Amino acid sequence: MTRILQVGLGNFGRRHLAAWHLIDHGDRLWIAEADQRQWSAAARYNFPADRLLPALDAGLDRVDVVDIVTPSTSHFELCRTALLAGKDVFVEKPMTMTSQDGAELARIAERTGRILQVGYYYRYHPISQWLHQELDAGRLGRIRYITGNFMGFKRARTDVGVMHTDGIHFLDLFNWLLGEAPASVYAVCRDHFRRGLEDFAVAVLTYPSGIVGKVEAGYIQPGRWKDRVVPGALTSKDITIVGEKATVEVDFEVETLTIHDAHHELRDGVWAAVVGPSMHVPLDPCDPVQMVARELADFLDAVASRRSSGPGPQDAGVQLAALIEAIYQSSRSGGPAAVQAPASLSR
Repeated sequence: MTRILQVGLGNFGRRHLAAWHLIDHGDRLWIAEADQRQWSAAARYNFPADRLLPALDAGLDRVDVVDIVTPSTSHFELCRTALLAGKDVFVEKPMTMTSQDGAELARIAERTGRILQVGYYYRYHPISQWLHQELDAGRLGRIRYITGNFMGFKRARTDVGVMHTDGIHFLDLFNWLLGEAPASVYAVCRDHFRRGLEDFAVAVLTYPSGIVGKVEAGYIQPGRWKDRVVPGALTSKDITIVGEKATVEVDFEVETLTIHDAHHELRDGVWAAVVGPSMHVPLDPCDPVQMVARELADFLDAVASRRSSGPGPQDAGVQLAALIEAIYQSSRSGGPAAVQAPASLSR
């Protein structure tokens, strides 16, 4: 019976707490949270007081796996400590603040034989699962363009910029759907709040296959819907994928997926636009707690089988950290930047 230590009980940590109970692992859970004012969040589950701890170290010898839901700047040290203690680790995104730190964690996980999974819960939404199957089957034809907006009018996080916390969800999702990582990026970032962290960013991605992608993120653009995660926020989380045979539009906030039978055909030397019917695909709704529950269940399966199929330290850690670094480099230079991930596996 796997025993779990969740580190962090802030806003998103409470969703992890709910997710562990949703998959019937609440009675196997310990929580480490330095701010004891946050402990009241566990009261609704009649959480035993002796399983509320002040720090990671206080619970490591009691558990088998560690779930890290703390500010991004703390992820590297917490993951490193847990891995070296022989624990399998689930860590919320981003895995680390730098690609070098990501490569170090990947090396430790490989050397110790530990599972290290990163929290990108949009991979587990039914919409994303459907898109992955369709793209694998080639039903949209060759993909030409993929674009996404992950933005909203809301409070600004203080540990990382908006592309590093919000846009990165779609950067990961694009890489996973396309089966490749960008070779280069051209980006524009702005710091309107003068905090040293971007509150607006647009990144144009060029993939080795020739596909072009674009991700926009920001705190200053009012979205179309009330956010289901951040109270009082107005958000948009939508993706469009353009293939040579058809185009798909999805909206994660209202959970809609539409296929447009729209393509071009060469007729008498002219590329004519051919527009057929659009079809709405019915899918089961899935709220954020359910998505977290699905990825945590996947993590536990990986722990049991010792084989991980979820977001791992290389694709969802090192590569994404290198992409974020390239986005910032491009924004500073005003030109494109190559995406160069450091080596992370043992030589």
